Amino acid sequence: MQFHSQIRQIFVLLAAIVLMPFVSIAAAKSKAKVSDQTQAENILKKYNQKSGVQIKLEMLTEKKALGTKTADKGVMTHQTGKLNLSLEGEKKSEMIFDGKKAYLISYPDQELDPDGKRKVILLKVNDKNQLGLLSNLFGNPKKFFANFKTKTVSVDNDILTLVLEDKAKTLKPMTLVFSKKDQALQKMSYLDDVGSEIQINFEKPNYTTEISSKLFKYNALKSDEVVSQ
Repeated sequence: MQFHSQIRQIFVLLAAIVLMPFVSIAAAKSKAKVSDQTQAENILKKYNQKSGVQIKLEMLTEKKALGTKTADKGVMTHQTGKLNLSLEGEKKSEMIFDGKKAYLISYPDQELDPDGKRKVILLKVNDKNQLGLLSNLFGNPKKFFANFKTKTVSVDNDILTLVLEDKAKTLKPMTLVFSKKDQALQKMSYLDDVGSEIQINFEKPNYTTEISSKLFKYNALKSDEVVSQ
């Protein structure tokens, strides 16, 4: 009886020795995931400055239903929950979020239509549309990540790439690419709420105190054509 008990203890000990490396690897992987996401959050927290941050960017939009592709260059300005996204491509547009209300302003082509009117859409802000995603990403990264789970993490030299899945499964996977060396978000790609494929390439952020509060205010013109989303 004592002999069988000793044999059983030996088998248990051997099993523990064999399994220990696998348990350690699994724990290390789990810890790495948490560490990588935390690092991404810490990078994004830097964008939510009282003084403000400006980032030059290029936005690539592919509308498969219409068969169109556009490339717009512009500047995103963020300051404690307020956001301005100004883009220039075939047309000039501006997205303004003052922390409560949001507006999308499309400017007329002054050469083709010198007397044209601005078209203004009163936007709804939610966690799934472009404005909500950008606002949460730079203004409240913890809230942003709360809506997603990390599908995959990869690190190549100093480049950290996260592929995120929407917990509610209303959005397709989103990719965020960070430079750990520059402590900056380099790229964001996703399928937006109207089915357009969006890729935004960001330059290094410029933290500045010279940001006008006018950027976050919609100054209405009598000639504006205003509609609600």
